[in-house]
Amino acid sequence: QSVRRIRMGNSTSGPVLVVQVEEEVFATPATSPRREPATSFFKRAKPPVVDASFADYHPLSGLPTPGYQGNLSKKQQAALDALRAQMAALGLTEQVAAAACAPAEDTDGLLLRFLRARGFLVPKAAELLQHDLAWRAEHAVSELTSRPEEEVLGCDPALFERYLPGWYGSSDLQGRPAQWQKWGDLRVDELLKSTSHEQLVMHHVWQQEKQMRRLAENAHAHGVLLSQCVSVVDAAHWHPALATRKAMAFLREIAGMDQAHFPERMGMIITINAPYTLSACWVVISGWLDPATRAKVQIISSDKYWKPLLATIFAPDQIPLEYGGTAPVTFGL
Repeated sequence: QSVRRIRMGNSTSGPVLVVQVEEEVFATPATSPRREPATSFFKRAKPPVVDASFADYHPLSGLPTPGYQGNLSKKQQAALDALRAQMAALGLTEQVAAAACAPAEDTDGLLLRFLRARGFLVPKAAELLQHDLAWRAEHAVSELTSRPEEEVLGCDPALFERYLPGWYGSSDLQGRPAQWQKWGDLRVDELLKSTSHEQLVMHHVWQQEKQMRRLAENAHAHGVLLSQCVSVVDAAHWHPALATRKAMAFLREIAGMDQAHFPERMGMIITINAPYTLSACWVVISGWLDPATRAKVQIISSDKYWKPLLATIFAPDQIPLEYGGTAPVTFGL
């Protein structure tokens, strides 16, 4: 087997798909932790603290890079001040504070996420943030996680687990919450026999909000700023026949949902066991993503390459057994 790393490149005629073969390129520099093989982040945990927010990032995070708290240029600081003032002028200060994932981030941390998502262009960041706040109020998102999963999903959660097996109890060496999902087993058309497209999308939001709670809990437990999550996608069993009209509509909507309402939340997406046929589907999906998100996606076929990569990101007890770790996780039914 060979590793295929799929990315978008440019040519004189526009964007092109680049497939790199036999290349041991693992993680993006901005999000890759340095290797710490001896111990897990959680085994070195500090006593819980009660501060509303923290000043420091985890030492493995490589943060703050430019655009993050503690590393702002004069123009970026001016943009932050302007966005904060604009929210105050609109009477949205309390709503912004309520939307921040404290103590993982404070209000400025939230504002900076929206600014980074829009290249520090204040009018565009303000528009994105106002839209998000209005959407959260309309759909009572702050109360969503208190609702039973079955109520949000519109069917038995066991059915969802059957057609999209996953584990959501893992964290990486930086303390970032991680989700492991077998997207190669996703059968949207089967799920839609028992629920609606709208409920399936809202269930995705429910899952994302659950991850935000874990983000806050991890930050509180370890006394560091956290703003991102990690996703490991197992693409085994995927084939083009699964890319139905309904499946692609669902994927497109949740991709847009994440960019509109969870900007700058994804630290890394690692797709493993990727069949070659996935490349054509990736061309379509990547077009739905902004450049910053696309740069965080890695697609790797062979376990010869993805197993060493996972070992640099997670402690063994945070990796399921079937992927080379020691976590006794059973997927599906």
